[in-house]
Amino acid sequence: MKVDEIFALYLFRLSGLVNPNYFKKSALPFVILFRECLNEYGWSKKLGEGKDVSEELERNPSLRHDMQTKEYCLCNSAEHAPEICNEFVTVYME
Repeated sequence: MKVDEIFALYLFRLSGLVNPNYFKKSALPFVILFRECLNEYGWSKKLGEGKDVSEELERNPSLRHDMQTKEYCLCNSAEHAPEICNEFVTVYME
């Protein structure tokens, strides 16, 4: 599943378990902020920070096109989400 599909399913299931006030003021903003963080840092985590990014993009032109035209959450799985948690806590949760 793509990240956006996972978030939608999570929010749908959560909405039946919590009261509307908690959902609106806590759960939904948390998911939206985490999605924004994934979109900002996801492509770099997918390519790997220690690797030669330009070489990787030359070998895979469709990846370069996706990075330039699509949000990370629309076309990738949540495989790299755990790696982005540090950025989420330090940057987005301020």
